[in-house]
Amino acid sequence: MESFMQCLNFSVVMFNINYRYERIYIDNLVSEDISMEIKRLLHRFAQCFILGAVIIASSTVLGSQTASQSEQPIKYELKLEGENIEQLVLQGGGQKQTFDRPGKSLMLEPGTYEMSQLGLKGGFTYYPYRDTTIFRSILVGPGEPAVLKAGGPLEQRITARREGQLLKMDYRLIGIAGEWYRNNSRYPPPTFTIYKGDKEIASGRFQFG
Repeated sequence: MESFMQCLNFSVVMFNINYRYERIYIDNLVSEDISMEIKRLLHRFAQCFILGAVIIASSTVLGSQTASQSEQPIKYELKLEGENIEQLVLQGGGQKQTFDRPGKSLMLEPGTYEMSQLGLKGGFTYYPYRDTTIFRSILVGPGEPAVLKAGGPLEQRITARREGQLLKMDYRLIGIAGEWYRNNSRYPPPTFTIYKGDKEIASGRFQFG
């Protein structure tokens, strides 16, 4: 600030010099008739002019950066409690967002989100629309981080029921929240073996569907 005020004082001096020498042509300004004091003031005025231009330019750049930073939306954390997550698709704010290998957390703009799809390593995928009772809307905002509990480790679960003379079995891969996954590759299909005591009495493969 002190240097800037000195520049203003020199500017006033230079205006006075210009008034006193208004009849002198510009070509004569570099002549030997001009005193060393005036040359020194001219040099100082040029320095102050450049300094003022630098200050103005710097202020403009800093102002633009501050305005740009203030326009960036605030984001909040969504923790992911699950393993082997390859892809997470969320629906929120009227748009769908896809996150590949999201890790243990995401930073999202405040709002309400719903999971559209969850993919795990190995080609296993969960589609929430098949079971709307497990996951509810996720509220992301200030306070404690929101938590999404889904993913591995997976548990193989088989249920069996009798239908007349038949024994019908269902095979599912269950995630940590009870969600069940489909194998998109469909190869190889899971196998089963039935024992009576230590004796194997039947075996086969499950059909996808």
